[in-house]
Amino acid sequence: MTSIVWSLYKYLFYHCIPSRKFQFCRSRKPALFFLRLSRFDFHFRRTPQFLNQMDTSNPSVFVNAELLRLYVGRRVRAVIQVQSEGNGVIYGKSTDDNQITVKGSPPFTLSKFVEVIGIADTDKSIRADVWTNFGDSFDTSTFNQLCQLANGEFKPLFV
Repeated sequence: MTSIVWSLYKYLFYHCIPSRKFQFCRSRKPALFFLRLSRFDFHFRRTPQFLNQMDTSNPSVFVNAELLRLYVGRRVRAVIQVQSEGNGVIYGKSTDDNQITVKGSPPFTLSKFVEVIGIADTDKSIRADVWTNFGDSFDTSTFNQLCQLANGEFKPLFV
């Protein structure tokens, strides 16, 4: 369970903090990372300015291809490995090794791994609003575990 929690922290704080202020902590020891993270938590999470910046009006659910069918018509968030693209459609492999089709035009050149946030059109496609490049290497099994935990026993923790 400890490795899953550590993986969850790594995903959330490396990829979900918009300001990415703690990117320099990646190369340091985990203890220093958590020390700096706790300072960030203490200082910013409790200020009204930070709370006002958070958009909780339209939350997105962490999904893989298997879980996508449960959220058709709702806002979802998925990571795909881009396999091909053309005519406003991106074909990719989800973190659970199933095919996902993403509709929409990304505003930039895509890397190998991309996070998309949008509305689930069907059980295998997403109409994307937000695109985020995750680079050429990404731990898909960790994100897959995150999806399962966020839709399973820890569902109340996710907005």
